[in-house]
Amino acid sequence: MQQDTRIWAIRAGSAGQAGSIFIEQEHVALSCVEMDGDASNLPPTRGAFKDAFRNGADEELAASAPALAGQVYRFVHEMRIGHRVIYPRKSDRTLRWGEIVGPYVYDVQDGKAFAHRRAVRWIGRLSRDEFTPGALYELGSTLSLFEVRSFAHEFWRKFEARAEACEDEPEANALRDIAEATNDFIARRLRTQFKGFPMEPLVADVFRAMGYRARTTRKTRDDGIDVIAHRDELGIEPPILKIQVKAHDGNIGADPVKSFSAMIPDRDVGVFITTGG
Repeated sequence: MQQDTRIWAIRAGSAGQAGSIFIEQEHVALSCVEMDGDASNLPPTRGAFKDAFRNGADEELAASAPALAGQVYRFVHEMRIGHRVIYPRKSDRTLRWGEIVGPYVYDVQDGKAFAHRRAVRWIGRLSRDEFTPGALYELGSTLSLFEVRSFAHEFWRKFEARAEACEDEPEANALRDIAEATNDFIARRLRTQFKGFPMEPLVADVFRAMGYRARTTRKTRDDGIDVIAHRDELGIEPPILKIQVKAHDGNIGADPVKSFSAMIPDRDVGVFITTGG
């Protein structure tokens, strides 16, 4: 590992809502609407950033000024072109590896929510399963931006080795990028265009397109099954798919999935579908 190359981890919002900015626009971004305006115009001290945050925050949030303003300060003044960045992507359980290639900018083209930005060149992508529990634990910080230290060598070794192996596969990389952009577009459309509308008919249509006989259940059912799908005409030959649909913006958590799994008979197959993480 190059001794002067620092590694940062950054999140695309609590529910991954800035994923399209990260992948499609190739920017890493921080959300801090309390610091409205170009943060590079502030005096380059942590105290100045804390004061700016407190001035824009309500009384309750002002108590978090040291941590939240400190992240913006590091993003503006400590992160450098050439540093590496890790983006833990919830939607497909991967870690993206990139190189910072641009200075800090304040860009409001998509609104002020993620206006603090830096350009990034994405180099690699690996499944979370490729890494040790300790490395994944380090990425479990609740901060939106933090420096990776304890397992920096592991991330560098695995990502850079894979990046070198992929340099001779431009066609495969292009196809992968197209697939990722398509998946991001579909996910974003589902979250926005279907918000407030029932997802069950869409899910049933998808399973019909896959060759199943699918139907939505009655609205009066209270057992958590939204769609039933099967291959045979009568719906008596296994496997019978019992499907629950959750239109949810944030991380759904493990408890609803465990509850759903517990009520599926052994002879059936449970399918849990969510628009969140």
